[in-house]
Amino acid sequence: MLLNVSEKFELAAPQAHAWRLMRDTQRLAALVPGVDSVARIEDPEREAYQVQVTEKVGPFKVSMKLEVGVTEVLEPSTISATLKGGDAGGKSRATGPIRIELSPNAAGTIMTLNVQVEILGKLATLGAPVIRRRVTELFKEFGRRVVVEFQAVGS
Repeated sequence: MLLNVSEKFELAAPQAHAWRLMRDTQRLAALVPGVDSVARIEDPEREAYQVQVTEKVGPFKVSMKLEVGVTEVLEPSTISATLKGGDAGGKSRATGPIRIELSPNAAGTIMTLNVQVEILGKLATLGAPVIRRRVTELFKEFGRRVVVEFQAVGS
């Protein structure tokens, strides 16, 4: 099952401040719902992270180990990455691209988040409406947390 999620958030911060958040992996990961841990993968050839995620989707509690590999960085506006991974038993898998774009506006910065993720295995048996609703909720919560982060620090 392929899910496409696109969300826009208005941040009360200049683009440069929003960009610093995008490049601060630990700070950014703390704002993503369900992220238990994130660690840099030591590879001089590429920028990649091992991410442990646990979330309840429908009746299932899903715990996945994902690899997030950065594929493009265009400072100060765009970060693209791919994610891939699954649960420990190999019953559920997720893979797909992520793109975050920052653009200045009169109030600060618009953050656009685009995710195209393919869900396979046991998790996919829940059906598109259930998964789409939960994934959309998670991305909206991420956006809310990012907005609050900049309100709390005064950008």
